[in-house]
Amino acid sequence: MRLLTLRLLALTLFVLLPLVRPVLTPAAGPPVYIVHDETGPMEALAAALEAAGYTVSVDEQGPFAERLRQSAPQAVFMYVHGDIESGVEIDLINYAAKGGRLIILHHGIASAKVRSKRWLPFAGIAILPRDHATHPWRVLRGDVEVVNLQPHHYVTTHNVEYPGKVTYRPSDEPSTEQQLDGFTLPDTEMFLNQHFTDGRRKTVLLGARVVVDGKTYAQDRAGWLMPADSGHVLYFQQGHRAEDFQNPTFVQILLNAISWKP
Repeated sequence: MRLLTLRLLALTLFVLLPLVRPVLTPAAGPPVYIVHDETGPMEALAAALEAAGYTVSVDEQGPFAERLRQSAPQAVFMYVHGDIESGVEIDLINYAAKGGRLIILHHGIASAKVRSKRWLPFAGIAILPRDHATHPWRVLRGDVEVVNLQPHHYVTTHNVEYPGKVTYRPSDEPSTEQQLDGFTLPDTEMFLNQHFTDGRRKTVLLGARVVVDGKTYAQDRAGWLMPADSGHVLYFQQGHRAEDFQNPTFVQILLNAISWKP
């Protein structure tokens, strides 16, 4: 009887063991870092990235610089409104040059960066004074319509659902008025006159359009990418409000900016 029981047990194990699989925890990939000086919008961005499965670290400039020296993230989001510290400026430029994915948001390229020695030349951008005779720096507020100017690019199309069409005339003249895929960010900011200083190095991804006091403003500066030695830099003009980072179309574009493979 005992021998029969042992044989039945052995037979049961023989049948069941191939069905047993170890529970494996997927290895975490490189994290995503955010360096900022305004908490609210970056908390919203971090929540969106974490919901997509990323491990995210959110730091002000001092702690960020220490963290970046310790490990290499998959991407860095830069959202510094005021002065960028000299050491952080150098760290970010070096990170991109050595193969990193640097994603600059909103006022990461704005008038305060004129005071930085390296930042705007690195980005290939010039910002003229607010009283310049022909192309002054301006901040426009309203319901900003963002349009896709690269309908075959991964960043602007992969899993991106545009809710409608926007009537838009590209600022790269001569151009015609067109119906382009787009989305709207209500009550936010658009920057006017971010001048390119590097010829055609950039690939323009997005344009933006806003109506202020009955006048329409449109420029092809709402999103672009460029090579930076071994890495890449992407810029997105959106992101003034935390709510901008809750827009599913914009969030997917940012996720694509991380995962895009040149």
